[in-house]
Amino acid sequence: MQQNLELLVKIPFFASFPDKAMKLLAFIAEREHLSPNDILFEEGDDHGRAYFILSGQLNLLRQFGEEKVIVQYYSEGDFLGSFSLIGAMPALFTLQAAKATTVLTINRAQFSKILEQFPATTKLSLKALLNELYQWERKNIHEAGACCLKRTGATVI
Repeated sequence: MQQNLELLVKIPFFASFPDKAMKLLAFIAEREHLSPNDILFEEGDDHGRAYFILSGQLNLLRQFGEEKVIVQYYSEGDFLGSFSLIGAMPALFTLQAAKATTVLTINRAQFSKILEQFPATTKLSLKALLNELYQWERKNIHEAGACCLKRTGATVI
């Protein structure tokens, strides 16, 4: 549990959580060891989990016709799936281990219990999600360039 706590306090999404909530979060977090090509979830699944990569690499894949294309790579220190902790949402991609990988997982049902037990964490979670959304959009706008801005969308106006 102490190792999990030391890892979780470094994740910006949880950084402002109260100490007691963090300890409970560390207690419920589980380590999962994945073999190459293991699939964590597929397009359309409601996986209801967030993942913090301790070692290895995960590939985010998208189906285009008969072909699965790697859209993004995730590696040690990356945290993904925070939106799925808050509510049900079907995955738009498939997440697969590229090689032997270890992740720390938190599932939605257990996270919801923390939100109930520590009501202040709900507001903190929403604030963290808005920040993630803002950073994501800011990065996409920066990378898109003038030619492609119309295709990036505008979620934070």
